[in-house]
Amino acid sequence: MLRSGEAPPEIRRFAARGLLPVDADGQLQALLAVLDDPDPDTAETARATFEATTPDELSRFLDDADPTGIEVDTIARYAQDGQVLERVIRNKNVDDQTLLRLARTVTGTPQDALVVNQVRLLRLPALIDALFENPELMPESRRRLNEIREEFFDKGQRRREAEELQRQQAELALAAESESEEAADDAGAAQTAPEEAPSEQDLLTMGALYRRIGVMTVQEKINLAYSGGKEERRVLIGDANILVGQAVLKSRGLTVNEVEAFCMMRHLDDEIFRQVALKRDWMRHPGVVQALVKNPSVPIAIALPLVKRLTYRDLKSVMRDPNLPEGIRITAKKLLTEKRH
Repeated sequence: MLRSGEAPPEIRRFAARGLLPVDADGQLQALLAVLDDPDPDTAETARATFEATTPDELSRFLDDADPTGIEVDTIARYAQDGQVLERVIRNKNVDDQTLLRLARTVTGTPQDALVVNQVRLLRLPALIDALFENPELMPESRRRLNEIREEFFDKGQRRREAEELQRQQAELALAAESESEEAADDAGAAQTAPEEAPSEQDLLTMGALYRRIGVMTVQEKINLAYSGGKEERRVLIGDANILVGQAVLKSRGLTVNEVEAFCMMRHLDDEIFRQVALKRDWMRHPGVVQALVKNPSVPIAIALPLVKRLTYRDLKSVMRDPNLPEGIRITAKKLLTEKRH
């Protein structure tokens, strides 16, 4: 009744004072429903009650009570505490319009909560523009937003424009060639075909592959990681953006032999090695375990528990490898001694 505006005046006044016979969540829900009450006295009383509500109470309500989008928006409009606004921004029911309004004004941790949520920024690009309108936007946040805009939006747009220009130029060149060589035979056409449509073999050469991937946006790389072939995955696993490497590990065509090869690479992000070590199916293969232990770039916290799974021969190899951390070599030596006895 309060939410629909049909509650009697006395019920609205009790709600505004926080005196309804309901639990704490119900009292706060009722209070939020009358903060904009058409009766000025009721609304004023409700706002005074809201101001007396502690940030901890509001934060707990946002975290545990599953508030509606309208309730979250109401809290966002009346709350001033940074802790509460951060909870508003992180709430799963928060409305896009609420976020856009907050993005233009918030500072501190609420602003950070908006900037670091890359998934939301990609889903709602207008949020980036709203943050740039915030006069209190921190320099580090501005730099990060510029990187996201460049990587996910500007680069892709420039690439599409370049491709369109190349297509138009190719059409003009083809038209001019047709006018001047109307009698071109099939052999001549076959000679020009590779330029216009490179063969699959040419595209799969590493040079061409690096050039093709180098102009892709992060989203395009992720899509390719899911659907591409072995050579594409071998290049994409080492991408600077960890999201791309994680997508490679979820690729439908990924084989355990490829995973073993990844574990031998020394330029991958630690998170890639960590995710491999968590996959039981992969860790059943001795080659993957050996590759993780023998790779000096794998964090010792990942590699050390795997040493005990090595064979006698592999333990000897690990013990003698000066490139490996001392803790790994000492553990291998200890296990080797135990196996001998």
